[in-house]
Amino acid sequence: MKKLFAIAVLGSVMLVSCKKSSSGGGLGEGNVQATINDTTTTFNIAGGTSTNGGKEIDITSANGTGSTATQFEIDIQDTSAAITTGTYHDKSLNNTGFFLTLPSGDYYDNAELVTNPITITVTSISSTQIQGTFQGDIYLNEDSASTKKIITNGKFNVKLTSL
Repeated sequence: MKKLFAIAVLGSVMLVSCKKSSSGGGLGEGNVQATINDTTTTFNIAGGTSTNGGKEIDITSANGTGSTATQFEIDIQDTSAAITTGTYHDKSLNNTGFFLTLPSGDYYDNAELVTNPITITVTSISSTQIQGTFQGDIYLNEDSASTKKIITNGKFNVKLTSL
């Protein structure tokens, strides 16, 4: 009887201790994360908006507030249909890509004719949530001859609001 009681208590503790994993690849809701030039950065103030009948999605995020915040934005646009699961490339659609603004005011964005163009993959989308991955190179002031930041292992998991 004591063994049965111990097994029941142990099983209860294990059930209470277990957490359901998020479907955003381990990234909690409301976050954007990426490796930027070999440094993993999490932007934990994040949200998304869907406009134009779902043809435009903007995910805005930051890690910090005010003048110390680094901001990261992901934009996906499709002029012909609402955004669905799938892969989107910079310059293949109107304004698809991402950009980074540093506290110094330096601005990094897509550039033309680069060897590692931006790729954004939407892995899950509903009327209230969007998740996915991204990678690619961005350049200071959109100039491929200037300073480059290499973005790898990017992922997002944010609430989505329709406007």
